[in-house]
Amino acid sequence: MKKLNRIFKVIIAAGVMFLSTAALMAETVPVSENDTVSQLAQEFSFQGEVANHDPFKPVIVKKIVEPVRIERVRKIDQVVEPKKEVIPPLKLEVTGICGNDGIRQAIIQFENDEHIVETGQVIDGKFKVIDVSPDKLVVYSIREQRRSTFPLEKTN
Repeated sequence: MKKLNRIFKVIIAAGVMFLSTAALMAETVPVSENDTVSQLAQEFSFQGEVANHDPFKPVIVKKIVEPVRIERVRKIDQVVEPKKEVIPPLKLEVTGICGNDGIRQAIIQFENDEHIVETGQVIDGKFKVIDVSPDKLVVYSIREQRRSTFPLEKTN
């Protein structure tokens, strides 16, 4: 009897399962995807923090800060002109010239010193000897940035 009771319970359970599955199949009607989406949208509506927010705009926007302009007033009355440095001209005396057309040397008196110079020589970083002629000396003053010619001093 126990066995029969058990079989009877299994048959009843199987029948209930079959009938419920058949009822579900009968209720299911093929539904299009658009209908399913509409139904789900009605059931589960999305409300974000801001309902009117455009999803394609950035959430965080950098604020552009305009730089502060400061108007500065210049005093035109007080124009400071740079002081021009007065450069004294070179003071030297040509006391003698010797040599030939190939090589010439000159004896000069410069700043209380006597120098023997030739073409291309720089004296104390102040001037450069450009040319030694039979009767004159041509130098380039580095500070003045110009050429000067000094004739041979004739003493008799």
